[in-house]
Amino acid sequence: MSSEEIMSVISFDNLLKLGFAVIDARYCQYEVSKDKYKFVVIRIEGDRETFYLDMLKKYIPDFKTEKNIYEIWSNILAHKISMSKVLNRDISIKVALFDYLETK
Repeated sequence: MSSEEIMSVISFDNLLKLGFAVIDARYCQYEVSKDKYKFVVIRIEGDRETFYLDMLKKYIPDFKTEKNIYEIWSNILAHKISMSKVLNRDISIKVALFDYLETK
């Protein structure tokens, strides 16, 4: 399954409704799981409606979009997985975000 297919399975909106959010995807070997990709999920208490937009604004304060924020976040995580795969190491979400915005 490609990283894009994996990301399309995750329902960011439903997770938010349950009080959770995917904030990262890891690419490396862990003893606890043989799965290649690991998703970092946190419990959120604050404003669920703007959670992902607020996350992006932490890195780019003037970030604005007219696109679906879940699609953008999904694409950034998929891009992170792709970059990590090419480099054969985990990269930061910040690096993936800037590279995604620069190259897409």
